[in-house]
Amino acid sequence: MHSKKAKRAALLGFDCMIPTRLEALLSQGALPNFKKFIEGGSYMTEGYNLPTVTPPSWATICTGAYPRTHGVEDYYYYVEGESLEHKKTVQAFGSDILTAETIWDAWDKAGRKCVVINYPMSWPSKMKNGVMIQGEGLSPAESRWKENGNAHREWLASETVVSSDFYPMGVQVEFQNARGWKNLPGGADDPLEIVIPMQFKESMEAVQPQTWYGLAWESGADGYDRFALCPDRDFSKAFFTVGRGEWSDVVRHAFVMKKDGRSEIGTFRCKLLQLSEDGDEFKLYVTGISGRSGFIAPTKAAECIDFDNQVICNDMGLVAFIHGVIDMETVVEVARFHSDWLIEVVASTLKANPDWDLFYLHTHLIDWFYHGWLSEMESKDPEISRRALDMERAIYEIEDRFLGKMMEVIDNGETMICCVSDHGATRMGPILNTAEALKQAGLCHYEPKKTENYWEIYEESEGFNYILDPSQSKAVPQRYMFVYVNLKDKYPGGVVEAKDYEKVRDEIIDALLDYRHPETGERPVLLAVRKEDAQVFGMGGAQAGDVIYALKPEYMAEHGYGFPTGSCGLGTLKNVMMFKGPNIKKNYRYTRPRWLVDVVPTFCYSTGNPIPADAEGGPIYQIFEDPNLVG
Repeated sequence: MHSKKAKRAALLGFDCMIPTRLEALLSQGALPNFKKFIEGGSYMTEGYNLPTVTPPSWATICTGAYPRTHGVEDYYYYVEGESLEHKKTVQAFGSDILTAETIWDAWDKAGRKCVVINYPMSWPSKMKNGVMIQGEGLSPAESRWKENGNAHREWLASETVVSSDFYPMGVQVEFQNARGWKNLPGGADDPLEIVIPMQFKESMEAVQPQTWYGLAWESGADGYDRFALCPDRDFSKAFFTVGRGEWSDVVRHAFVMKKDGRSEIGTFRCKLLQLSEDGDEFKLYVTGISGRSGFIAPTKAAECIDFDNQVICNDMGLVAFIHGVIDMETVVEVARFHSDWLIEVVASTLKANPDWDLFYLHTHLIDWFYHGWLSEMESKDPEISRRALDMERAIYEIEDRFLGKMMEVIDNGETMICCVSDHGATRMGPILNTAEALKQAGLCHYEPKKTENYWEIYEESEGFNYILDPSQSKAVPQRYMFVYVNLKDKYPGGVVEAKDYEKVRDEIIDALLDYRHPETGERPVLLAVRKEDAQVFGMGGAQAGDVIYALKPEYMAEHGYGFPTGSCGLGTLKNVMMFKGPNIKKNYRYTRPRWLVDVVPTFCYSTGNPIPADAEGGPIYQIFEDPNLVG
């Protein structure tokens, strides 16, 4: 009986993978590794979680607890004592805010070795026996905890662009005649130079600026066509030489911290996007600077990893694309670099820790893609739709290759493996400005605003592009699904007396349910309930607002606002969940609803390992060939 138990467990998390899109690509003959996994295991078509956003979902997948219990009920986190305004909330990443035990902490206490890589809600590590590589953001070596809006910080710095045009995230330059250079390339006619004052932005620790130099020259008779980036005016020390449309190799370079003057090694790559024949038009994309310390515990675990041949590429260039820096083809290339970094780190870490018992990993490429291009997949312009669908396939193919590499490393026939996504997505619908619904009912006051911060690119699409005045608001919308009663004795700027709490809460619910969207004339709100009533679907804990509401799926901004049962166009908010391993049914399709809380109990049951103290889900007995493992 016990021989049917798995000896270890591994979770591979693919953020925002949509089951219907996975199946569509499989039907096209793409994704051989996912096809093999599904045929060799059990696949669930009705996966649910609320809310349908990243931090709460991954917290559920690692604790087996609902958001009301693990304490993360939104992408953003309300800090007690602050104003209720949405802009005062911070991104909800990091293990310190979890109020439920994780599976790796439970197993670590039992002497098991756990490896956790790039998993949201995991950092900082509390393990004594395990290895953790970041987990305080969406991507390796970044932190979003306590950051407002969509800001983040990186080890060592974020992406940038050097261009003859102005970009808010970049450095603007102009070519001049090159003077004082050493070791110019042979045959270089009339070389031009740019002086680049590099400022390394979004760094976890402030990095001292550096001055770099660019050199452009003519290799033939067709104008300027070659470019070199150098740390000083000496061509022999060039980081690289490239032509138009070419990527550099990985550059290894030293960066100095302002605080203590220590030197940190970082890697980056560049792509020459534009160099006109006369040198007037120029654009060089610079990936983020990938560090190698500060985000790995224990520190010695980094010794097995070769960081010199890959770059992390946080966010796969999505922000650069949105600001017009790079094109779709370049985004796909950057996504491959990101995936290659993860493959190298996972393979090296697991090889150095062959006695691991539990492995948890998350990759975010698909989510970034859908935020940028899901709506374009349904465009009425066939060319726009085709390009977006082709890009979707390219991103899924990168993740399919990633799955294949992971299976080579972890699938020894004795491992219970789960591939899972945290939520799905639907196209961008008519945006609901919740504050407007409340304003029409006389419950709040706000003024529209136009943001100038390039990290606040999502504000308008998420319905928060306004300045709300709490002193004139009885109700305050906050985060994705919440409205608060602005109590005088509880919140800064509060105006509602405690005796009027229930009255105002009823007014909020009525206002939400009665509101008709100005673009459609229809009611966009699917339901609005008191926070205590939301406990029935896993929410309503300490981090919830006084009223919790959900939208109809056609009013989504990709995901976050609606029930996981929602579908619209090509998208659905359901998540992918599939298992493979000892005693798991092969080529089996399970069609009844399952919640993400069931992943952890299934792992613990199938391996005989301790279940976390706060887990609320149950083993998925139906996927086992013999579910009677106890005995």
